[in-house]
Amino acid sequence: MYDSIAQQHVAETEHITDPVGVVDTEDANPANQDLVGMLVCSVDEAYDMYNDYAFRVGFSVRRGKQRYTSATKTIKTKMLHCSKDGFKRSTGKGCYSKIDGRTGCGAYVQFDLHENGMWIVSKHEKLHNHELVPPSKSCLLRSHRMVSRNHISYLTDLKSSGVSVADGVRFLKTQSGGSPLVGFISTDAYNSLCTDALNRLDGTDSNTLIEIFKRRQSSERDFYFDFEVDLESRLCSFFWRDGRMRRDYDLFGDLLVHDTTYRTNKYDMICGPFVGMNHHCMNVMFGCGFLMNEKTESFVWLFKTFLRSMDYKSPQSIMTDQCAVMAAAIVQVFPSSRHRLCIWHIGENSKKHIKGLRNQKYFLDIFNCLLKYTDTEAEFEFYWTRMVTTYKCHNNHWIEKLYGCREKWCPAFNKDYFSGGILSSQRSETTNHSISRRLSKTSGLCDFYNSFVGVISEWRSRDNGEDVLCSQGVPTMVMDNVKILLHAREIYTIEIYYLFEEQFLNGGSCYQECVMLEDGVYKYHVWRPDVDIIRHEVIFNSRQMDIGCSCKLFTELRILCCHCLRILNVHCVSEVPEKYILKRWTKKVVEVDNFDIMSRVDSGNGASSIWLLEIIRKFQRLAVYSQENIEGRKICEEAIADAKRRLEAECGGSLFEECDIGSLSGVIKDPSTRRTKGLRNRRVSSVISKKYNKARGRKHLANMVASKIKSAVQSQVEDVILNIAGDGYLVHPSFGGSIFCHVSTMSSMEDN
Repeated sequence: MYDSIAQQHVAETEHITDPVGVVDTEDANPANQDLVGMLVCSVDEAYDMYNDYAFRVGFSVRRGKQRYTSATKTIKTKMLHCSKDGFKRSTGKGCYSKIDGRTGCGAYVQFDLHENGMWIVSKHEKLHNHELVPPSKSCLLRSHRMVSRNHISYLTDLKSSGVSVADGVRFLKTQSGGSPLVGFISTDAYNSLCTDALNRLDGTDSNTLIEIFKRRQSSERDFYFDFEVDLESRLCSFFWRDGRMRRDYDLFGDLLVHDTTYRTNKYDMICGPFVGMNHHCMNVMFGCGFLMNEKTESFVWLFKTFLRSMDYKSPQSIMTDQCAVMAAAIVQVFPSSRHRLCIWHIGENSKKHIKGLRNQKYFLDIFNCLLKYTDTEAEFEFYWTRMVTTYKCHNNHWIEKLYGCREKWCPAFNKDYFSGGILSSQRSETTNHSISRRLSKTSGLCDFYNSFVGVISEWRSRDNGEDVLCSQGVPTMVMDNVKILLHAREIYTIEIYYLFEEQFLNGGSCYQECVMLEDGVYKYHVWRPDVDIIRHEVIFNSRQMDIGCSCKLFTELRILCCHCLRILNVHCVSEVPEKYILKRWTKKVVEVDNFDIMSRVDSGNGASSIWLLEIIRKFQRLAVYSQENIEGRKICEEAIADAKRRLEAECGGSLFEECDIGSLSGVIKDPSTRRTKGLRNRRVSSVISKKYNKARGRKHLANMVASKIKSAVQSQVEDVILNIAGDGYLVHPSFGGSIFCHVSTMSSMEDN
């Protein structure tokens, strides 16, 4: 490799090109080493050699000027300087925002192009005019820090999986054995990821996304997408959904949640996911759209595109936030659907518009009761009149506007429309939160698409897990030998059964009074003593097994309420009537196991995907089985090499590059688990058990809060109701039945 001119420097060359951080014992001071006469093959190798030398000495390297031959314009001289060469400019924007590290240091090295094509060190100035960094801290200097392509790819994958960049860098430090061995600091990682993202946004982001959609449409029989461009051919809106989303909408499309608060992308486009609720009460995605602005025309285009992709099947209820533009588009595109407003957004807006009223004593109790816990229109009107009269807010513009759209947010006015018990657009916002953890403001549309696919894959994986859980087991009943609960446990999913069981248990604390019996038709008044001041009316036809309640929980949630279950139990009904079993809540709602449910999103052939999953599992078992045996590893590696050669001969091309897999001396396992002395031999709770116990705890807490709010509101008006009703009681009207005292009468008497 070396010319005869540099034979005397062979020993020094071998020393300098040793691994970074190794110091020759014969020369304790690397700064005294002379590089003149050393040869390298290229400019890059010249930089690496001088940078290695700088690492040992304790300074950073900066690339300097280079001279060219006048005839061929090829480089003939290359200068490399100390990073403190020259001086910082004293003027200019931001000149005082950075630390001045220049000292005019004259240390440098000059490489000249030799006749044989090699580069030789012709000059070397070793004297520095600044303090050198100890070798133990040289790794922090700029030229000795580098984020490799593998590191960028690794951190990008971690970030797309929801792991922060800081946590990814910490893992690399732990894996490498400490910060000095990583090769860069956290700032370098952030800068490199930002640069890599900007390099990928080369103006073809939209084209790349549309090409992805076209490839999926050609390989998947039921993939749908559409987009819209402006006069300058710029992408301004698009929508897509796959075949699984279409099938889910056919099953669970009676409820649709749409939210447009998410904008984390480079183009500040508005993300509008269409989300629903499946038979496990989990999120299910129906499609996703992007809009450039929040105009009525944009929403009309998006909603029409969504409706067209679903064969013009409109949902029963649509949940959105308080956006007037979106409401106008819904009226045009979904005239038959019930538009619901998110009560969480209403509560947040109330902090801005009626802050003074909210600070008054007991106002929040009655306001929250109106938002969430009124069961009938008469009850709502009574409490609303009470609130307006007590707190003198007749002329408040925001209160009047809220009352004008009460049919969109008050539960009492929406009992005849299925809503699944949802009162807010939190399900759609959960989607936004899941994606925002993986992306940043510099992310492009393709980045969003990849993260979106990852989120949907996680949702479907959890959904498949719940399907398997429901098919392989049943929940434990809170009461034994209750036939109607046994029947419900067999037909409903686990989550819905717990809701049904909760209603059954609530019915156990109710009293009932039969007020009419005519030709097999019973009319009951059902109430909880010392809790309900207004009784519910239940009508039961024992011959045709028809039952209905004034609370209208069944039409709202499609599950029988506690009042109906109380009456069915009194009449010894052992099974849930067939007409009151909604298919969307049952285990058998998905009758056919589609192959592509488990396949990758971009795969069109389900059978090949199942084969791929099976063959990967087989190879994984072989690798795990042989990992602790050296000979077993060799057998696996030989088998892989042989399979690679045969596949390349059969399919053509190169499969993958050969990689050097270092052999390990052995795998150290964790110590065996031992029970602590004195610890009782009790069964450890499973993950599933913890999950449902936690869910029950949340429901119990929510019920306690609701009961507390309703009790506080009822206590404020209890004296008025007793004065109105006298010795009688109040009954919710239902099915044309009579009511003993209407709320309008209450209001007029209260005013008098």
